[in-house]
Amino acid sequence: MTKFRTFTAFLPFRKHLVLGILVLLLAGTFAAWHVSEWPVRLRYPGDLGLVEGVPMAEMLHLRQGVPIYAPPTPQRFDAAIYGPLYFLLGSRLVNPDEPAYFPLRVLSLFGTLGCAAGCALLAFWISRSYFAALLAPLIFLSYGFVTTHGISARADLVALLLFFSGFLIAYRFRRSRALLAAIPFMVLGVYYKQQFVAGPLAVFLFLLLGKRYRLAAEFAGLMALGGLGLLAVFEWVVFRGQGFLRHFVLYNMLPFSWFKFSLGGWQLGLMFFVPLLLALEFLRVQRDKLLGCYLGCTVFLSVVTSARPGSDSNYFLECALVLSVLVAALLARNLSGPTGISEMLVLLAVMLFFAQWFAPAAPRAEDFKRDRAVQEFLRGNFPRHARALGYYPGDLLRAGLDTPVSDPFQYSQLVFQGRVPDRDLLIQLHERRFAVVVIHFELRDEGVARRRIDRLPDAWREAILQNYQLMTSIEMPAQERLLPEDRFYVWVPRAGGAPVASSEGGAIRP
Repeated sequence: MTKFRTFTAFLPFRKHLVLGILVLLLAGTFAAWHVSEWPVRLRYPGDLGLVEGVPMAEMLHLRQGVPIYAPPTPQRFDAAIYGPLYFLLGSRLVNPDEPAYFPLRVLSLFGTLGCAAGCALLAFWISRSYFAALLAPLIFLSYGFVTTHGISARADLVALLLFFSGFLIAYRFRRSRALLAAIPFMVLGVYYKQQFVAGPLAVFLFLLLGKRYRLAAEFAGLMALGGLGLLAVFEWVVFRGQGFLRHFVLYNMLPFSWFKFSLGGWQLGLMFFVPLLLALEFLRVQRDKLLGCYLGCTVFLSVVTSARPGSDSNYFLECALVLSVLVAALLARNLSGPTGISEMLVLLAVMLFFAQWFAPAAPRAEDFKRDRAVQEFLRGNFPRHARALGYYPGDLLRAGLDTPVSDPFQYSQLVFQGRVPDRDLLIQLHERRFAVVVIHFELRDEGVARRRIDRLPDAWREAILQNYQLMTSIEMPAQERLLPEDRFYVWVPRAGGAPVASSEGGAIRP
């Protein structure tokens, strides 16, 4: 009888142990699936989307001494909308003679791993469970779009790591003035990429709700002082005589888009509806004002800030971060409780299924082959340092061409808003200064060209059609297509035109 009682007493522990292992296996399987793609993403030489080549071009210009924060001229224009720390650090990592994305992707990889480690730390703090500390980073890495953005040459994950590091310090010392030590990390995050501001806002609201008005004022004041201090350094010392503030603030203020807002709401509901329910359940049981403020600010800002042209799922990275922590903490609590987590296991499976949305597949063998074909064509038809224009400047730079206009998309958006004139690029197009113009959609079809979200201003399109002729079109790697029908359309100056000057002072006859 005694042995039977001992065995029946062991059954709940055994059930919880099995369920816990199943939870870790489930999240670990999805995380391992995405982690297994990291080597091929790091190794792929081409652009993983429409965003890697632009900052790399601006980093190379900065390395070459080009004033990247200068206003547009008939010679060049860099939008340079990300934080200066990203450009300054990246400019030292990229080889100007053989530019490649690999070092920038490795930097982003470290940011991703740092965020995963931060997930584990915060999950342990709020649950005192090693199970939660192990599960939280697995859930975070299970989101497909985390790998999409975290293993690419973007600013997102390093910036998020800086902000989240500040939040971790503030959370650890939330009951004392030592939380002010979070400020340097958050200020540095702003100047790496000015996006993930939910953390500092949450800390400020937490202090106000706790009626700690003096500390709230100190926190806000020191944040402002640090931010303005660095702003002064960049505006009047590092980039003196340019227009850093205009690029850093005004050029980022693209118009509100109801279409993007609705798409952001749809993304939030699709990927985060279940984890939001679980997170709210955890906060209902274990009331934590600072985490509640952080979750609310993160969700609100993710949807609102994504409502702009050119936004992507990277605006929801902080949602994935905080929700991974809260879901892991809830599962750990239920695992050690009397009821087990059978229902939670089902919800986790549903949650991880929808976490795979908005995650493009890793590069395949044909993508490597198509990228190589594009490079061979550009290298075989245009000399080094010939001036080139295209939405994918990384492809042009890797072929040895120069890209005096690094970001035609952002340039177009600023022209549509009237923030910058279109005449400077028009001068270059009408004078046929570019040896090649590479556009990824059919300019000759007016309907197609005007319907696209990445369309060119009409005056630019007409100038290309008048002064350039279509040489050929090339199949694009799948990684770079915005739409399935996209191809590289290669335009060269029309015969009989004026010589096209190269960046080295020579001339290229069309």
